Amino acid sequence: MKKIAVFLFAAAIAVSLYYVCSHSGIISDIKDFNIVEFLNDEPDWDNVKVKELSIGSPVKYYFNHLGSKEKQAYNNILSEIGTLPESVKIPSLNETELTAVFEALLYDNPYLFFLGRNCTITQEGLSCYFNPEYVMTSAEYSTKKKLLLEKSKKLIAGLGKKSEYETELFIHDYIVSNCSYVNNDREDESNAFGALINGKAACEGYSKAAKVLFDLAGIECYVICGNSNDYQALPESHMWNIVKIGGSYYHLDLTWDDPVTLYQTAANDPLYIYFNITDKEISKTHSDFKSANPCTAAEYNYFTHENLYFTAYNSETRRKLAEKLAEAVNGGKKTLIFKFSSKAVYSAAFSGLFDNQQVYDIIKTADSGTGKDLSNASVSYIQNKNFNIIELFIKY
Repeated sequence: MKKIAVFLFAAAIAVSLYYVCSHSGIISDIKDFNIVEFLNDEPDWDNVKVKELSIGSPVKYYFNHLGSKEKQAYNNILSEIGTLPESVKIPSLNETELTAVFEALLYDNPYLFFLGRNCTITQEGLSCYFNPEYVMTSAEYSTKKKLLLEKSKKLIAGLGKKSEYETELFIHDYIVSNCSYVNNDREDESNAFGALINGKAACEGYSKAAKVLFDLAGIECYVICGNSNDYQALPESHMWNIVKIGGSYYHLDLTWDDPVTLYQTAANDPLYIYFNITDKEISKTHSDFKSANPCTAAEYNYFTHENLYFTAYNSETRRKLAEKLAEAVNGGKKTLIFKFSSKAVYSAAFSGLFDNQQVYDIIKTADSGTGKDLSNASVSYIQNKNFNIIELFIKY
């Protein structure tokens, strides 16, 4: 009788997922609680297989890394949450399991931006219920989702037939060029609507907007959380993406490729420092991340693919830089960003370009390949010694 009496109590599990993007970041604040263990008639979850639902994002990376019980809870919530119910019946979860399920739902499905970051679980007798928090009404969500979906579909449809790399480059450049980094702790700043409709977002908004577009384009993509270094080289919570291009996985950080998050320039052309880089490279500035898919390939790194990666500095390098500068100017850009294979090559290039002023020879050569007059052009530059990268700014 004592065991039966336990069922009459109600236990509440409260979880607050509180995200703040500073110069890019996600911070999770999980409230402590005491949980009462309940007897129930749930199955042996170790021997249950739970299939992925066809609704929601077509790429559910985090769902596929949950246990069977958590997957079932994920599916129950995802299948009902669109109607904004007061509660959803799910398998019994503890704090760790609830956190994993809720994060997986939000990370996998960027259209769930009507969900707040506070949720609870109540257990009544043998039944367990997920109690969501909503940050907007059903009507508000319907309007926002329609705008976001229409805009996103239009962008991807306008691409026509492009390669995965070309599609990724478009998504990268569009978001970086049309979204401004803000961190005022407002709801839309942390979602795709803020990035693609309002044009203002923090790192979570950049990353989830990218996932919306990659999902529509049929390219595997998921968000990833960790830390990145701030201006004082101190770690801050951050979100970015991992994409699969040409059969290999790469890191893609749109927030850190937006020049307004690093420095203000006259050109404000997108950067490509974090466009398809490896685990090793991103670890120079990012840390505390975990992915089941190692990022080790270099074929579709921006600099490699665009022939802007140099293993030596010589006359052929300067000829190639002039050619690439002419292409950039003809394309309406006022910047050229390029990379060297080592610190030694980088140092030699920097000395030749600026100490010996060979950059002006490059501009003169480029001038003959453009429809612009570069004869009186002035040049400035920014160094990135971490990645052996130089960015030229041409004013003409």
